[in-house]
Amino acid sequence: MTNHAPNEPTEPNMPGYGPTRPHDPHSIPTQIPPEGRPQFVQQAPQQYPGNPPARPSRVSAARNWRRQNGKQRKGCLNPNCLLGCFGVVGVFAITSVIGLFFVYSAYSSRVEDRIGDLERELNNLDDPTNPTNFETTYIYDRDGNQIYEVFGQGRRKRIGLDEIPDYMIWATVSVEDDTFYDNIGVDIPSIMRSMRDYLREGQVVSGASTISQQLVRNVVFDPEYRQEQTISRKMDEAMLAIVLNRKLSKDEIMELYLNQIYYGNLAYGVEAASQVYFGKSAKELNLNEAALLAALPQSPSLLDPLNPDPLVQQRVMERQQLVLDLMVQEGYITQQEADDAKQQTLVFASPDIPLDTAPHFVIYAQDELETLLTDLGYSPDLINNGGLRVYTTLNQQFQQIAQDSVTRRVAEVRDAHDLTNSAVVVIHPPSGEIMAMVGSVDYNDDSIDGRVNVAISLRQPGSTMKAFTYAAAMEQGWTAGTIIWDAPVQFGIPGQATYVPANYDGRFHGPQRVRDTLANSYNIPAVMTLEKVGVDYLLQFMHRFGVESLSQDASQYGLSLTLGGGDITLMELTNGYATFARGGKYVKPTTIRCVLDKKGNILYEYEEGCPSGTETGNSIHNGPNPQPVLDERIAFIISDILSDNNARSPAFGSNSPLNTGNLLTSVKTGTTNDYKDNWTVGYTHDLAVGVWSGNSDSRPMRNISGIQGAAPIWNDTMLGIYAAYSFPPSTLPVPGGVSQQRICDVRQMRDPAFDCPAYRTEWYIDGAPYLPDGNGGLVPYPQNVITPVPRSEFGPQLIEIEPGIVRVWVRPLSPDQQNILMAQHPDAPALPKYCMIPVEILGQVPDAVEQAFIMPPGNTSAARGAQTYAASSGHPILPMYACIPETLVASAPVNSGGPWTATGYITSPAPGEVLSGNIPIYGVAFTPPGINFVYYKIDVIGGPFTAWTTLGSTHPEQYTTPSYLETFMAEALPPGEYQLRLVVYGDQEYISPSVPFILTTPGG
Repeated sequence: MTNHAPNEPTEPNMPGYGPTRPHDPHSIPTQIPPEGRPQFVQQAPQQYPGNPPARPSRVSAARNWRRQNGKQRKGCLNPNCLLGCFGVVGVFAITSVIGLFFVYSAYSSRVEDRIGDLERELNNLDDPTNPTNFETTYIYDRDGNQIYEVFGQGRRKRIGLDEIPDYMIWATVSVEDDTFYDNIGVDIPSIMRSMRDYLREGQVVSGASTISQQLVRNVVFDPEYRQEQTISRKMDEAMLAIVLNRKLSKDEIMELYLNQIYYGNLAYGVEAASQVYFGKSAKELNLNEAALLAALPQSPSLLDPLNPDPLVQQRVMERQQLVLDLMVQEGYITQQEADDAKQQTLVFASPDIPLDTAPHFVIYAQDELETLLTDLGYSPDLINNGGLRVYTTLNQQFQQIAQDSVTRRVAEVRDAHDLTNSAVVVIHPPSGEIMAMVGSVDYNDDSIDGRVNVAISLRQPGSTMKAFTYAAAMEQGWTAGTIIWDAPVQFGIPGQATYVPANYDGRFHGPQRVRDTLANSYNIPAVMTLEKVGVDYLLQFMHRFGVESLSQDASQYGLSLTLGGGDITLMELTNGYATFARGGKYVKPTTIRCVLDKKGNILYEYEEGCPSGTETGNSIHNGPNPQPVLDERIAFIISDILSDNNARSPAFGSNSPLNTGNLLTSVKTGTTNDYKDNWTVGYTHDLAVGVWSGNSDSRPMRNISGIQGAAPIWNDTMLGIYAAYSFPPSTLPVPGGVSQQRICDVRQMRDPAFDCPAYRTEWYIDGAPYLPDGNGGLVPYPQNVITPVPRSEFGPQLIEIEPGIVRVWVRPLSPDQQNILMAQHPDAPALPKYCMIPVEILGQVPDAVEQAFIMPPGNTSAARGAQTYAASSGHPILPMYACIPETLVASAPVNSGGPWTATGYITSPAPGEVLSGNIPIYGVAFTPPGINFVYYKIDVIGGPFTAWTTLGSTHPEQYTTPSYLETFMAEALPPGEYQLRLVVYGDQEYISPSVPFILTTPGG
């Protein structure tokens, strides 16, 4: 791999499309001094332990420049004293100091230890575990643009000497060590002065530290020893500075110094200082800025440019001007350049780390990074101090599109509907990469709790849960063509108030197919579907989709779970819908594409997301690793329903914000009953966008639904991103194993129905659905072969036209006959229009007619509600009662042509269903008047039941309408094929046709 600067311009890259690694990096132009200044040339640097990269040498040029311009030292103790006056004393003193030094070196046991310390520290300069070697971690978007930096002890970014302008080097040398390029690591005259003062005062009162000594002090000495003002510490410092100069070149020492020295405000090194004080890279510093930075290391706490105190500001500017004067004195700049620099205004940056770009995304990515590093065996402290380069999945263009829409759309409805906040998540389904995350309208707006990331906050998802409910039902044998009655229903829950679901529009819609109930987001059919699926099954189903916020304890929820009666996050919801987009495969969402250490080694890479870096034996490479959690055929059918604009038009209109024109999208809205939450989540193969709108404090909005509060933002974001980036055309490929069938449009059936008045086509799964095998895969359950049930000799005979629609012989009832039945069944929900003719007397009823009817729901309350609705709407629903002698008067001789003994049949479960858990059984069981009824019972065979076995006990009650009969306690039984039958005992035994079904474990 090739290395390049983090901010190097590259073509925006997307997972799966186009190149992910740039070619040759752009070179950084070096600063060329004006004519007459020292021209620094490249020379091979000395090598030191660790083999640092080659650096340009500036020694010869600087030394020659000073000599040519007569800028040798003018004095040693005081600029006004004459060297000749103290020549003899000076020679003697120098000789004495050098002699003392070598005596110290020869006899002190600390010398060898200190030199060892120095060598270790030089070798460990790149060791991230060394607390003194901390560096700032930088976070970038997917295209290499820096979006944040993270630091612990302080901010630091190591750079090469070629990235530091000459002004900065000249200023540092002038103010800190004007003999730097000539001395051996110590400045002998300065040491003489320091010793003179020490002997005079009895303590160290004046400094004599060169750049090399300062570097030794900061790199080798611990903080306590560093603060000592003793002659022994000064001798250690001088000795190691000389050793340092023998091991490293001047350029290497200067580079280390400028990367180590503290400049105040937690800025270590010139690059960090440049960013902290001026918001720019060190290579962009001009003369007056460089002079200011060079002025700070001597006393960073007292010389704080960001301190508004006028006295502090005065000290800072005086110190900066002193540096400029020294640069003139040393011959690095002219007096005119210094005067011009003093007149220039310094513009300081904010000392705070800006969190302007995708703040919630950045914080989320930091949390994921910490978890990732921990899982890889690294310390999380590496984030704060390790100098990492972290490339995230963020696409700033996508982020801005979503942010702009959130800001604009919330402003449009804020006053009218009291909607103040919104959040958006954008995921690339194939890779699971989070490409944008808007956590609130404004991160800095405390009035809306803007710092709270609503994208990962628990909220009730409303009707967006319905897609999962219907997908779970399809696993259990339902289809997109299954008929559900949208009619009044109530559910009695022990210990709770009766639950009466209602539709958002306050109306009922009669018989509907699953396609229509999901597309139009009708509530009542969704609740009835969950009753069939089971709350426990849906919870385990959601867990497969990565939704971990919902408890697996079904007792915490009711049937309202399918309407959003449980808290989840927008992130979980969006990735759940992205699982549909992937054809039923789950991929864990991520924000991290690449992690490089400060040497450029690859620690972690996702989907070849590192634009540069060096492969090592410890490099970890990862990818989406999609796990199948749903039959791809079911995922396709759900996606097809959610993309059907015609199917949803009755509820949402044909030109709603869910309609994306030529862009094929699958989308679902959601609204909580109290208007606390609005949702819209939709996707293509390449993009999943989830939107939440509401108020962070959960107060209700005013009369606004997901189609108004969230869908416009979803539409803006989806279409905006597709306009900004050339994704492949959106398609919905048809998987193998599905086919289209012609079915009746039950919405148009009216009584009397002798045939279907209109047809439509629907997608069906060929064969049995695939279910989870418990090991991360899917396996087909054995195709359930239903043996044709022979016609019974007794009772009405239902002939299935298609699932949910039957033909049966009936007799229209006169008003008197209707009253007879109503008298026998005072709790009947509606006036009966027909009675069903038992097959044994069919030939004796001359006015019998065979008609088509829609089957009622198996739930007793739902069946009553459907009968009531059908009576007013004219939809043909299967009659509730079989004919009795009184309803046959004047039509046929009673009790002629054979006995009429009993009627009984199971209405739910239906033949061939896939079920789990405890299964309620509904049906009809009665005998006509005059015929003795003793009891009914339910028998089961299959699994551990090798012969027909009675469930529970016998029951003396009669039911002439579909009612609850018994519960099959099957949650602990092994999966497999089972059959149920109804047996009625009276004057004779009557056995209903058996109902075969498949038992599976909850959630797969």
